[in-house]
Amino acid sequence: MIKKTREKIYVLSQRWGGRLGLDLPYFVKNGFWVALRQGAGVVAGLALSVTFARLASQEVYGQYQFVLSVLSIVSILSIPGLNLSITQSAARGHDGDYKEVVKVSFLWSLLGIPALLAVGAYYYATRSHPLGIAFMITAIFFPFFYAPNTWDSFLQGKGRFDVVTKYGIVQSMVNALATMVVIFFSRTSLIPIIMMYLVSYTFFNGYFYWRSLRYIENGKKDKDVFRYGWFMNKINFLGVIAANIDSVLVGIFLGPVNLAVYAIVSLVSNRLSALLKSFFSVIFPKIAQSEKSFSELLKIHRSKVAFFVFFSFVSSAIFYAFIPGVNQLLFGDKYAPFFSLSRIFFISIFFYFSTAFFGYYVNAVKDNLSIWLSGPVFYVIKIIINFYLIFYYHLIGAIWAANLIMIILFILYILGILRTEKNRHVSGASCG
Repeated sequence: MIKKTREKIYVLSQRWGGRLGLDLPYFVKNGFWVALRQGAGVVAGLALSVTFARLASQEVYGQYQFVLSVLSIVSILSIPGLNLSITQSAARGHDGDYKEVVKVSFLWSLLGIPALLAVGAYYYATRSHPLGIAFMITAIFFPFFYAPNTWDSFLQGKGRFDVVTKYGIVQSMVNALATMVVIFFSRTSLIPIIMMYLVSYTFFNGYFYWRSLRYIENGKKDKDVFRYGWFMNKINFLGVIAANIDSVLVGIFLGPVNLAVYAIVSLVSNRLSALLKSFFSVIFPKIAQSEKSFSELLKIHRSKVAFFVFFSFVSSAIFYAFIPGVNQLLFGDKYAPFFSLSRIFFISIFFYFSTAFFGYYVNAVKDNLSIWLSGPVFYVIKIIINFYLIFYYHLIGAIWAANLIMIILFILYILGILRTEKNRHVSGASCG
């Protein structure tokens, strides 16, 4: 069924790709499985969020979001940089490091147990017994939650996107369905919901890790796998914090109810961005991996640039006009007083397309200045802006922060790219 669908899409892509001036067959060939998995993940996540919004209390939904956000930050202890490293290693034909990488990740993940237990003890003693217990339960699952999920990175390195997609879809769908069932029976209790989420993901990570061992083809080892893994972990440390800082700060300063509201009003824009990312992750690199300068690319692809600018404008306008109604349809009346706040996210929708392209471009041409500005510099700015706006302006501050940082990211990319082109032009003129 999937094979026939893919073939039909490929034929259509050949027909329409020529008309649009885009290499759509390239997208179908290389991005079909990625897009399919992303789409399934978006559907599963949206269905789970709708169930939370309609059935669970705002307190429970906010607590759930807070636990997952803190868990994501603590995940840095599992050395996620090794996942990137094993992908490169496997792609080069070195499979012998896979088991050792998982072992090292597991051992370092043990540090997450006392960290999460400490957070749980604090919340149990000072704020919320259910939240404290939830963190303590999370501590027990932590080493088994992150270390085995290296199967994903390993199989991607092996080029088995079909297997990765099938495993990923099963995991996300079953987890969402199981959690939804528990929500139906435990609408005001956080503990069974968190338990089901952790048990489901831990089981599938362990099972798929065991299944992935059959794809080990040799015992060749990459001497740089751990060095590069540690390097990437250091590089991404601020990125992990920045990615979750808004939810964590809203949960700490404003409480779980406000976090639930923030999660709902930002949900559609976040899911839409995730869905679009699967498309642009294949389309943009095809343009970005060119030896032309950025200004030359703009001239060569000016019709495509104009199309994407127009598409960005239309998408953000449609989002602004219809998002309150979409929210009402999905989430019901419980969060209705806050639906108009979602309109502010039209700003991030507009800038998402350009920043996505910039990201692929600067990495393709190895523009170190732009990478540095859009990486560590941007992460620090994002953390500071979120802290300031959430602390002083509360919920509306969190929403404006989410959109303001997209504008700042756009500006940082422009500054970095222009500065790099100027330096290259000066260097070329000097050599001449």
